[in-house]
Amino acid sequence: MPKYTLYQLVGDASNPDGRVISPHVWKTKLDLAFFKQEVINSGKTFPQIRGELSELTKNPAVTVPTIEVDGEFTTDSWKIAEYLEAEHGTPERSLFGGTEAGKNFAKFIEIWSNTTFANELRPLVGVAITSHFDPSSKAYFIKSKFQGDIKKYSSLVDKFQDPEELEKQLALARSRLSVVNDLLKVKKSKNGPLWLLGGSEPSHADFCLFGWYTSSSLHPAVEKGVWRHEEVALVGEWLDGLLDSGLVDKDQLK
Repeated sequence: MPKYTLYQLVGDASNPDGRVISPHVWKTKLDLAFFKQEVINSGKTFPQIRGELSELTKNPAVTVPTIEVDGEFTTDSWKIAEYLEAEHGTPERSLFGGTEAGKNFAKFIEIWSNTTFANELRPLVGVAITSHFDPSSKAYFIKSKFQGDIKKYSSLVDKFQDPEELEKQLALARSRLSVVNDLLKVKKSKNGPLWLLGGSEPSHADFCLFGWYTSSSLHPAVEKGVWRHEEVALVGEWLDGLLDSGLVDKDQLK
C-alpha cells in the first residue's frame, strides 16, 4: 500500500481525479515522483478543504498540499519537501542537489516564483480558473479573492477581453522570466543540462517554477504568450525537458 496520501486542489467535487490546479500541490507531486514514491491522490475543492480536510486534520487553517503518513499530516509544500528530503534524500539523489547552498537556491526560486513572477500571473489565472470550478467552488473563490464582489471579478474578466490589455499582462509576466532565460543561456553555453540548479536531473527549484506553469496555463493565452514566447525561448526548452522527464502526470494537466 502506498505510504503517502496527497491532498490536492481540484475544482469540481464530482470529479476528484480532475485537473490539479494548485501550483503548490504540483511542487509536492513532483517531489514525490522524484523519489519514486507511490501515492494515493485525494482531490478536494476549496469548500471541501475548509470542511472535510479541516475536520480530518483537526486544523481549521489547513491548506494544500497536505500529505498524510500513518495518520500524521504535514502541510505546506516547502515543509513537505524538507520532510521528503529527510526521509528519502541522499547525497546522490536529493531535491536540493545534496547541499545547503542548493536548498537555499531552491528557497530563493520559491520566493521569487510566488511573488515577483506570480504577481503578474495571478490576474490571468483569476479570469480563467473559474471555468474549472463547480458552483460552490466558484462562489468560495469570488468571496475569498474578490470579497464576494461579483462586479469586481467581472471587470477583471472584461479587462482581459481587450487584446491590448491581455498582451500587456502577458508581456509583464514574460519579462519576469527573462532572468530565468538568462540563467539557462549560461548553462547552454557550457553544454550543461537546462536545470535551474544544475546537475543531470531537475530539482525542487525547477518544481517551484513549474508549479506556476501548471496554474497559469489554465488561461489559453499564457503558454504561448509567456512560457513559449521567442523572447524566452530557453524557458520553453526547459519546460519541455520537465514535461518529458517522466515526473509529470500529463493527464492531470488536462
